[in-house]
Amino acid sequence: MFELKRAAVPELRFGSGWRTRRPIGEGAARAAAIVFALLVSAGTVLAYVDSNDAVSPQTQMNGGGCYPVSLNGPPTEMLNLLNPEWAALDVGTHLPPDSDPLALHGTVVFAKINEGGDDPGDHDSDDQNTLIDVDAADLGLVATGNVGPHGEEAGTLEWELEIGKYPLFAWAGPGDRITTVGRWIWDCGHPDPDPLGSCSTTMTQQCILDSDCAAPGCPTCLPGETCVGTVFNYHSEIHPPQAVAVTRLGGGYSFNRRRRSGRRATRTDLWITPDGGGAGDRCVVTHQADSSEQATIECFPLSQPLANVNTTNLAFDIPLPPRPANTTRPPRVRVNDQTPSGLLAPAVVTTFVDGPTPVVHAVVDMTTPIAGQLPTLVGKTIIAGWHGERTRMAKVRLAVTAIEILNALKPVNPAVSQRMRCSETSTQDCSATPCPPGETCRTFGGTIPGWEVFLEANGNWQKLAGLDGIVAPATVPQSLLYEEAVPTTGGILRLHATGHSLDCRESVYGMSIRRDAEIFGPTDTLACLLNAASHDVGDLEVMLPAATLPARGQSDSYVTQSVGGEGGSCSTTASQLCLTDADCPSGETCTVTGGSYRLHYTISRRL
Repeated sequence: MFELKRAAVPELRFGSGWRTRRPIGEGAARAAAIVFALLVSAGTVLAYVDSNDAVSPQTQMNGGGCYPVSLNGPPTEMLNLLNPEWAALDVGTHLPPDSDPLALHGTVVFAKINEGGDDPGDHDSDDQNTLIDVDAADLGLVATGNVGPHGEEAGTLEWELEIGKYPLFAWAGPGDRITTVGRWIWDCGHPDPDPLGSCSTTMTQQCILDSDCAAPGCPTCLPGETCVGTVFNYHSEIHPPQAVAVTRLGGGYSFNRRRRSGRRATRTDLWITPDGGGAGDRCVVTHQADSSEQATIECFPLSQPLANVNTTNLAFDIPLPPRPANTTRPPRVRVNDQTPSGLLAPAVVTTFVDGPTPVVHAVVDMTTPIAGQLPTLVGKTIIAGWHGERTRMAKVRLAVTAIEILNALKPVNPAVSQRMRCSETSTQDCSATPCPPGETCRTFGGTIPGWEVFLEANGNWQKLAGLDGIVAPATVPQSLLYEEAVPTTGGILRLHATGHSLDCRESVYGMSIRRDAEIFGPTDTLACLLNAASHDVGDLEVMLPAATLPARGQSDSYVTQSVGGEGGSCSTTASQLCLTDADCPSGETCTVTGGSYRLHYTISRRL
């Protein structure tokens, strides 16, 4: 437990400079110590939540929980997986879809975009996915499905927020500490039954639901049989968050806002938003009595956010780097505002809490009106470090100069033919006739141009530019710059990229299934949503220990090719690039090699 000293504690309030806080009273100190201990104590490891609870009668009361599909149901039964796609795991005293937000703490294992894209019928944009190793004290938020045979890609819980709702400065990277508050949900779109159940009397008949134990799926089953033993592997998630604080450890950051790299310190990037996209919208996540209504309801533009970011202030702890020997002064703290221009910027109060593992406790004031209004979208960056810090740091500049696209990953025969339609008037073809005033002409289907690639250097993310029109191999110049500082002993410069080549799904984000069907018709709508996901461009991972970086005043240039992903060349006509067998001459197959691009970059060492 932390030791709270009764001496005056320095505190930084954003916008008002340093001030001295009054000594904490004994009762308040004890209460604060308990709060801090609860925030960081490993505590007792709690049992995982049973993923079968997602479909229990109690959970499904009043339209809560998830609704899986049977083995033998009609194709329209697939709409169950969207009815809803995300369900509150514990509604408490509320009725679905309402629930209280929960806090979670952990360490980031991996972060990426969803390479295949998401369901555009309930998203405004693709999701950013952060995979987290949840702290022991919070393992009660992890479901059995998260750690079972269909477990997470990495870590023990996934955190998701749409890219369009989440600024890059606050994206996390591996090794970062994360504290988040958000909606604790079942990911209903992925029931992943394994093992399957068996019918209660006709035990040789496999099943998922009771309906699988009756005709026509099981003509030999007896009346009244039920399905027993199905194990569902639904994942629990924080999706969407309404607040996240990501702390970068082990690097060097400047207290001067004009410079990015500096002496060893921690950098905490904070983002608060009531806009969680489709997963945080009441219309989207409300269960319908008949799943077929998912094909007719209209939720766009999204207008019913569930999150309220003003019910309480946001409080969290900021880790510090190792304390230098003989340092008795409290740490330095600087708060930089990252709130979007023109929006209200609330105060941040930081308090040093000393002890065996000292931290800076931060509170963002979300409950006090500013000029009569409460803040909504809020961004902050908090730098924290010790006076007297003398760890030797290698300061480097990473300059990304080009991306060389070797295979554009575009199908020769798109899943859906191209249509050009007015944004609101579904019947009007705008390829030749202008749209009515106030509407825009949108292109759906066909060959969808464009790539999206996001590159991280030690947790600092940027999006590569100039890729919107990609339909064929090309080299696209880049001018991205990263300023990083890593310890000369044990430090690592890590590069990681995530991306995809766009396909039909990307052309219909922010549109309901009803609207898709108006434009494409039922057959092509299914082809676009089910058979035309975006395409994985492969992984790019580079780990450069400080000892391998260029010498002071020197530069080295690198070319690194992505690994894995989709695409390759035809089995006989090797010069023919392909995405699937359909892209090759008759009788040939597509030999998948991945590695669809190369990244060109230069690293310069300043110190």
